[in-house]
Amino acid sequence: MDIRVRHRSTGIVPGALLAAPALLGLAVAVPAAAQPKASRIDLEEIIVTAQRREQQSLDVPVAVGTFTSRDIVNTGALTLQQIDDFIPGFEADGETFTQQSYNVRGISSPNISTGGDPSVATFYDGVYLPRAATTVAFADMERVEVLMGPQGTLFGRNAAVGVISMVPRAPTDVFEGFVNLRAGNYDLLRVEGMANVPLGNDLAVRVNALSNRRDGIADNVGPSAAQAGDRDNTALRIAAAWQAADSTQVYLAWDGDRFDQSPTMAIGISPYGYGRDPFAGKYENDVRHAEETRDMYGITGKLRHEFDQRWSARATLAYREWETTNRQDEDGTADPTRYFDTNNREDSDIFYSEIQFNFADERFDAVFGANYSRENTFQSTDANALGESIARLVTNQLNGDLGLSLDHIWNPAEFASALNLFGIPVTGDDIASTGDFWYDTVAGALGEPMVFGPSFRGREWTEAIQNEGEFTNRGIYGDLAWHATGRLDLIGGLRYSEDEKEFSWLYPPTSFTGLRAGVSNQIFVPDAPFVSAYTTPLVARDSWNEVTGRAVAQYALSDDFMAYLSYSTGYKSGGFDSLQIGTAVAPLEPEESEMIELGLKGDLFTGRLRVQFALFELEVDGRQTSVESRRPGDANAIPTVINVDNRNRGFEITLDWLVTDTLRLGALTTVREDETSSASFYDADAQLTDLNDSGDTATNYTLKLDWAPVIPLGELLVHVDYVFAENTVDPDDPNFFPELRGLPHYLDDSKLLNARVSWISEDAHYEVALWGQNLLDRELISGVRSITRSVFGTTHVGILDPLTWGVEARYSW
Repeated sequence: MDIRVRHRSTGIVPGALLAAPALLGLAVAVPAAAQPKASRIDLEEIIVTAQRREQQSLDVPVAVGTFTSRDIVNTGALTLQQIDDFIPGFEADGETFTQQSYNVRGISSPNISTGGDPSVATFYDGVYLPRAATTVAFADMERVEVLMGPQGTLFGRNAAVGVISMVPRAPTDVFEGFVNLRAGNYDLLRVEGMANVPLGNDLAVRVNALSNRRDGIADNVGPSAAQAGDRDNTALRIAAAWQAADSTQVYLAWDGDRFDQSPTMAIGISPYGYGRDPFAGKYENDVRHAEETRDMYGITGKLRHEFDQRWSARATLAYREWETTNRQDEDGTADPTRYFDTNNREDSDIFYSEIQFNFADERFDAVFGANYSRENTFQSTDANALGESIARLVTNQLNGDLGLSLDHIWNPAEFASALNLFGIPVTGDDIASTGDFWYDTVAGALGEPMVFGPSFRGREWTEAIQNEGEFTNRGIYGDLAWHATGRLDLIGGLRYSEDEKEFSWLYPPTSFTGLRAGVSNQIFVPDAPFVSAYTTPLVARDSWNEVTGRAVAQYALSDDFMAYLSYSTGYKSGGFDSLQIGTAVAPLEPEESEMIELGLKGDLFTGRLRVQFALFELEVDGRQTSVESRRPGDANAIPTVINVDNRNRGFEITLDWLVTDTLRLGALTTVREDETSSASFYDADAQLTDLNDSGDTATNYTLKLDWAPVIPLGELLVHVDYVFAENTVDPDDPNFFPELRGLPHYLDDSKLLNARVSWISEDAHYEVALWGQNLLDRELISGVRSITRSVFGTTHVGILDPLTWGVEARYSW
């Protein structure tokens, strides 16, 4: 989605600082290249291509949230995970970089299985990104756009409830560049540089590099190297643009990134961890080889040709490849008898192509085209335990089967007491002095090789489900806007989408097979009809297709204010759950969405107040969502994808008020009522439950202030934002975990105050700044995980970053 910025005629001088875009407002932008001094903060008009044709953002009959390059500077945001407070109706779910999912208007997607797809389509430089690739660093990023609601007509694949488009800056014919340094507490060091070089013959190259490192926010005193919240990532992008002829442009870009950091934090709050206070600054993890990594590169080529003043065409070819790991602690302790970790490994690639034609004259704007993509995936979901923790699972089983009350089978005194109950006169000393003898004796008597002795202490027990997939998507689309009168536009569009998927499951035997004959998988066990998957991959194939569309009426109430009414539908194909082999014969159902939206956009009071308002009702049938589920008889809970139905209705509003020429205020919020219904399923405690529920969303809002007081030398820019999010946890809910009662700050509302103060030199070459985030130093829980709670009694949490602060310096030319 290419963008150009065009200022309103409100007295702003050439080269003025760019104010924030239509939906966010507030942030004061400094161009990458040097510009003359600006005299005021102003509202602006932004040219976007949210409808695959150039339009002013205030004229687009779609709710669009935007995040500009200056917003990135003001907030220090580096990925999509850090911008959701500034776009109403948009949320980034989770803290992981390789298994991230996004939520639009209350609809999110599972983030585990490669056999499924997201409900929100993500694009980078106009090219579709699969889930594991969406956390692209905001290096030399022009802007981010989030389109709310079904966008199937123009964007196709997986745009069932919305689209995210990240737009990096393109090469220009101006020699320019910058070097930016950001440093802060927790040894934060972020360095970014860019150089744009015209090479002559209408050829320009733009190179950008970024490095970002930070230490963890709490000390792990356990044996693992993991550090909560540390960061280590690098990114590089090279782009070239060539004006091959007056009417033909060629564009080629290569981008790569790598990160190698600790996985999602797991601060234990069970009696078996470091303590009950997650804010003590210390915690214990013992996960071996803890890491979250990604190595990725992508190549994008574009060709644009203008046939005449009315017709143009664009072709896009792209390829992207990535490898990821995410080995994280799942028990939040350093107790080897409760050790459990998981590792999600991927090795995948995607080829994407699109051809698009545009037509425009005084009466019509039309866009039509076709796309094709092919994705190859490999995923291995690994579950890792130790001999000690598998022995505890065996202990739990013996307690249930034989009516014992052992804490752990390797406790000699307890094991001796259990044997005494069966008439075997043995003491704890006898057991301790004979190694594995009594354990092997019991194993032989019970015919149960899973009973093994302490000689297996410290040995890793690994199980896995390995999946391979090949996915093909095809689509053809058309969209026509008729300018019926000077004020009324009527728009309609259709798309036909077709998806084909081939997916396989393989359950390799546990790593203990070579150490002890007869042992079997305890965590990943295929259903009885599919036991052949222990040795031979089970392959499933299916296909889905759908026609989606939209109809829009748009009316200009004045030269600066418009209203629109739209109806749109979206689609996401069915798929397979990588952790549930049963979906080979009963695939996940496709998602089908429809939405009605009434919107108002524009400027009031001679351009001083900008209003963006959207009222909507969104229905999604068959939404694919992930739950922690443990069937009766299973050893532990695993993430499982189920289908649910949603009906969400509400509104979003963003206000930007230019109080004076130097002061700008902004506010945004969303209010929504969500209804969910589902069939029954087993929860993490093997109890039948459902997701039949309805209720209002929490009170959430963001307030912003930008001030540019006149000073004798250079410019002073002050940015402040305050983000409030109501806590919706109900301690009286029957499903509320008792161990969470009394947990510090678990029930607190989120109140975050952030600020940045910068000075820019008279010639705009230099900028220095002080910044701070969470200035009130609020202590907040960011999430609860309970995957091992029912088996080991271990629950763990994540925490929000405490007060962070630092300095920033930038040189531009």
